Amino acid sequence: MILKKKIIAIIPYRGIGDLIFHIPFLKGIYSKYKSELIIFTNSANKAKNILKNERYIKKIEYLNFQRENQLRNSLLLLKNINSYCPDICILTAPTKRLIIPLFMSNSKKNFYFKKDKIKDLSKYIEKQSNNCFPGINFQNNYNLNYNTKSKKSNLFISIDSHHDTNNWGEQNYLKLIKNLIKIPKIKKIYVNYAPSKIKNFKHLYGSLRTSKKISFTYKKKFNDIIKIINSCYYVIGNESGPICIGAALNKNVQSIYYPKHTNRSSGTINRKVKFYNSNSVSNKKIIEKICKNL
Repeated sequence: MILKKKIIAIIPYRGIGDLIFHIPFLKGIYSKYKSELIIFTNSANKAKNILKNERYIKKIEYLNFQRENQLRNSLLLLKNINSYCPDICILTAPTKRLIIPLFMSNSKKNFYFKKDKIKDLSKYIEKQSNNCFPGINFQNNYNLNYNTKSKKSNLFISIDSHHDTNNWGEQNYLKLIKNLIKIPKIKKIYVNYAPSKIKNFKHLYGSLRTSKKISFTYKKKFNDIIKIINSCYYVIGNESGPICIGAALNKNVQSIYYPKHTNRSSGTINRKVKFYNSNSVSNKKIIEKICKNL
C-alpha cells in the first residue's frame, strides 16, 4: 500500500487567470504522487470558487501574501505550513519573504520556482514546473471540471477588468451590445461588471435595462457568475478573469486586449480564443468582426 503524501502548493498570485495558469502544474503533481493537494493562496483569485470541483485538491486556505506587515505574514505562513507537517511544500514564486519561512518550516522537502526573465506567467510556470520536477509530464490541460450545459442562444459579455487597465470603454461596449441584440440567434445576453463599477457604466445600464434580451449580473454571487458563464455558448470581453474562466470552460471566447497592459493570456488556456488588439484595430472593425464570428 502506497502511503499518501501531504503536499502543499503555495500560490501567492492574485489574478484569476494567474490561478488558472497553475492547473497543469497542480494536475501534474497530483498524477505523480496520487495525493490530493493543499493550496495556500490569495482570496482575490477566488480559488475556492473556481477550483471547487477539482478532485486533485483536498483543501484551499486563503493567506495574506502582501508586503505590508511582511514579518507578521511570513510568520503566519510558517505557522500554517507547520500545522500540516507536510511531506512536500512547493512555492510557485521566487519571493524571498516567502522562501525563508518555507525553508524554516517542518516540511520534509521544499521546492520553489526560481527567478527568470520570462514575463509571460503561463510560460514561466510551465518552465519552472519542468525544472523543479523533470520526471513529470505536465500536460497542457487547463480545463475546469464542470459539466458543460451551454445554450447556443446564450452570450456572456464582461465589460470591465479588475484594475481598469484593459477596459475598452463604455461607449464601445454599448455599440457592440446593441449590435448583438440585433442578431436573431442570440436570445439572452448576460452583461457582467463588478458591483463597484456601477457608476462607470451608468449610461450603458440606462440604455439597455429595458431590453428583454439583457440580464445584468453585478448583483450575482461569484459561484452564480461561473454557472452563468458555463450556461453560455459565447463569452466576449476584456482580457480579464471572466474571459479566462470562459476559456477554461472551453467556450467560444472572443477577447479584446490592449498590449501595453495585457498579454493574450487566455490563449494559453484555450488555443481557440479569438483576439482583438484594441491598439491596432479600430473599434468599428472589432465590433464587425465579433458579430461576424458568432
